Amino acid sequence: MLARSAAAGLFCVRRILFPAGSFRNYAGAFQKSSHLKPATSTIDFVKAKLDASTPPTIEEWGTIRKHVLGERRFNNTNVDSTVLGLCPNLGVGKSYITYLQSAGLEINLAIVGKLLRLYRFSDTELNEQDEFDIWRMYNELRERNAVLDANTCEHAINALTLTKHWKHCFELLEMIKITGTPDSSSYNCIATKAFSEADEATGWAMLQEMCEKKRLPNDETFLAWLNYSRRNGQNFRENLERLLQFTHDNAVFLSKRVGKELLSLPKDSGIMAHESRVTDHGKCAHCKESLTSIVVPQESFERLKERFLEAVLISKEIFNKTTPEELGRFQKFLQKTIPYDVVIDGLNVAFSSGNHKNPALYAKQIAAVVRHYVHQKKRVLVIGRQHMDKWRSKDMKYIRENSFLFLTEDLSQDDPFLLYAALESGPHTDFFSRDLMRKHSFLLGDGLGVVFKRWQQEHQYSLLSILPDGRVLIKAPFKHDLYAHKSPSSHRWHVPLVESGYRIPKVEKQSEWLCISVT
Repeated sequence: MLARSAAAGLFCVRRILFPAGSFRNYAGAFQKSSHLKPATSTIDFVKAKLDASTPPTIEEWGTIRKHVLGERRFNNTNVDSTVLGLCPNLGVGKSYITYLQSAGLEINLAIVGKLLRLYRFSDTELNEQDEFDIWRMYNELRERNAVLDANTCEHAINALTLTKHWKHCFELLEMIKITGTPDSSSYNCIATKAFSEADEATGWAMLQEMCEKKRLPNDETFLAWLNYSRRNGQNFRENLERLLQFTHDNAVFLSKRVGKELLSLPKDSGIMAHESRVTDHGKCAHCKESLTSIVVPQESFERLKERFLEAVLISKEIFNKTTPEELGRFQKFLQKTIPYDVVIDGLNVAFSSGNHKNPALYAKQIAAVVRHYVHQKKRVLVIGRQHMDKWRSKDMKYIRENSFLFLTEDLSQDDPFLLYAALESGPHTDFFSRDLMRKHSFLLGDGLGVVFKRWQQEHQYSLLSILPDGRVLIKAPFKHDLYAHKSPSSHRWHVPLVESGYRIPKVEKQSEWLCISVT
């Protein structure tokens, strides 16, 4: 292999890998740079060239590089890190470095960073030479730069956590925090390595910090904890329950991949896991027990209510969402009309079947939902925008006469008004919208994001369809605990599984569950 044969010379000669002054200008500005992404056609072209069983030849690399340079936004400074970022594994990445050296092209900081990250995607098991190369590159980076940029720090963390020098990653983590928040990969790599090295305290500290920073734990970290726990032996049951309780407390889901690992646990582990489903009424198909009902405690609700106004409506971005005058007008409106049984996102309902229809149809759809609740003798608030005032129809007249209506300015965001009104109205008020509300959960922070998700799950309704006779089909919330939880009446855990632990799923009942008996 071209890359392997050149490996020794590739990393031992400092002046070749890091020629004087070759990347100082990249390291000075400590910030996370934006990633240039080639056009889809370019990505497809490069991937097709790299799909062979052996790396490209020198000539083929030249063709690939020239093709990427064909896009105007790429130049001799940024093209090589982009190509390296498209390399599927370490062997191909090293082959490209060899090409750059043979062509006498400069190897800058961005290229070194991308190469370091590729060590996590090695096509063969890393050996002592690989670990030595990682350590050498890292030392040479630090000798030339007192502070590394965030991207390079994250790349280095990915590589260093594959070596015995992994504790140097803590310094890199602090560098990233100077101007930003470390990415999920950095936290997960450190946590995974800590568990593999039996450093429980560090692993759990990383898990907790990443959740506080709104970063997502991944499969590798959870599997590393399970593997460590199985090696440890005596505390396996307690360690598994610690993991499951962590996912519950931080509103995190386990993936089907982790679920498969739990299903394969031996009987002598004291853990019996079974695949199951949960009915819409919250009953487990395997054990026939009902899941725990979700209830946001009054104290938690009050903290959420108090924090929401400051975190979401009154923030550094206040004028991107509303104006002080409009907020004052809305608060006076609430004082006169509270409480409500349900708060409806008018435009969300209006556009539920598309936004290319006429205003008369929009008003008809909102009126149908309002009528549904009026027939149940509910007090209804509809939140809309001022342009709805031009919708002159009998349906708009019905809405005005049978519900409270507040229209925000057209440039304001109406979601915060909807949620604020529901919270101010009290813990029994529901709201009606199909919006996932993720950005508001993120802004709350300080543990209240989890409380918000549970309140949202308990109180959010949405429109499924409107029948020809005007009746509405409504999706009601699943009012049982959506996250892994232990039954108070038994030693069973009910654990929902998602397709991938790398993506945040919707706050809704998952189709696949595990019923786990802990003895």
